[in-house]
Amino acid sequence: MLDPNTYSPNDGNNPSTDSSAVSKGTSQSSRTFLAKVFLYFGIQLLFTALLTFGLAYLFDYIFPFFDGSSSGTIFYIVMLIVSSIGMIVSLIVINKKVLVNKKGGIVSLLFYSFFNALLFATLSFYIGDKNIIAMAFLITSVTFIIMCLFGLMIKKAYGWLIGVALGLLFGAGIIYLINTFLIPFILFGNSDLIETYLSMYYIAEWCVLIYASIITIIDVFRIKKLSQNENLDNSLALYSSLMLYQDFIMILIRIVYILLASKSRNN
Repeated sequence: MLDPNTYSPNDGNNPSTDSSAVSKGTSQSSRTFLAKVFLYFGIQLLFTALLTFGLAYLFDYIFPFFDGSSSGTIFYIVMLIVSSIGMIVSLIVINKKVLVNKKGGIVSLLFYSFFNALLFATLSFYIGDKNIIAMAFLITSVTFIIMCLFGLMIKKAYGWLIGVALGLLFGAGIIYLINTFLIPFILFGNSDLIETYLSMYYIAEWCVLIYASIITIIDVFRIKKLSQNENLDNSLALYSSLMLYQDFIMILIRIVYILLASKSRNN
């Protein structure tokens, strides 16, 4: 991720420069940069949402009665592999074109968004419930807006936020390890222990969700600090929007898992 702390606004190197004029110009360029970042992010997000549900309906048309059949399962696995490989390759291309070569526009980011949409459409196809994906998008959007506002309002360093985030991630990791390597060996069909397993998994997902939300606050703060520097080119705006997009996807995935876990527990 970009580290705005390595930059410093160049507003006092020329003694003859009027400080108020420089401050006004810096403020204007900062707003312009932030507007570009959120515009690019919005385009990526809208593209992902529309394509997710478009592909989901297409998959339902291809397999209208999918009930765990072998052909549907194979299709699901293939789509997961394609989307995963596509996301990795897209990120490599984005890093090379946008950051290294300073070329490529929003199209580069849309390729990455396409494979994310393919992943969520495939998940919707597998669980057979588009409403969960739609609800997850809505909840994530509200959560993300709140986290962005927090990030924009922060005035000072965010070291304590990193500490909280790492603590949550560590705690979730311990719970996952216990659930994966310990509880399965002592379940033996005990319904009470199965409920414990599901409850611990549920708690771990919430820990990761809060972690992802804190990371969003930190990234927005870093982008805000970065915007206060001079000579910010379009490639930095594109890459900053990618950071926000990845934060959104990280929260979205966690919310989908939590909604599925809640549905499973209620049933």
